[in-house]
Amino acid sequence: MHHEAARLAAVLALLALLSPSDPAAAQATTRDAPARVVIPFLANATKLSDLGFEGAECEINKAGDAMDCQFQQVFLTLSDVVPDTCLVTTNRYQRVFRRQSNVRWISSEGPTGECGLLDVVTLQDDGGVRWTMTIRKDAMRKEAPGCREVGQTSETLGWQNLRRPLPCRFVQPGDLSR
Repeated sequence: MHHEAARLAAVLALLALLSPSDPAAAQATTRDAPARVVIPFLANATKLSDLGFEGAECEINKAGDAMDCQFQQVFLTLSDVVPDTCLVTTNRYQRVFRRQSNVRWISSEGPTGECGLLDVVTLQDDGGVRWTMTIRKDAMRKEAPGCREVGQTSETLGWQNLRRPLPCRFVQPGDLSR
């Protein structure tokens, strides 16, 4: 036990020597490499009963003006067959963001399809591991048949209110073919 404590103290001392205590020195060592950003948890703030959660790992390019993010989602939905069971489904997707300010990034896709659907996602760094994501969709060509009803939708996901009551007693894998 004493040897393990001594070994841990030696490792911590070595880490202290290797990591610069001066933030400017730490920045200088990583200036040439892409920066990694982790967005550990996002829950739907628009619909507090929603059981979908997301997180992301992002790489900021060397110029600091673009961020490529790999998102991972997990959804819990009630089973139509067994009402006390939630189905667990996951999804992975990628988005590229452009820097708008020191704390704000934006990603825009579209317009696409018959309605000219424009999809805009904004990430706001609220400090530390706290992030807010706003997803806005808008039909740009409302005169096309069936597009008048599409309109504009907006949804916010954030780091607050992460705990949700479960509407089920059991969980099982959902459709993994997505």
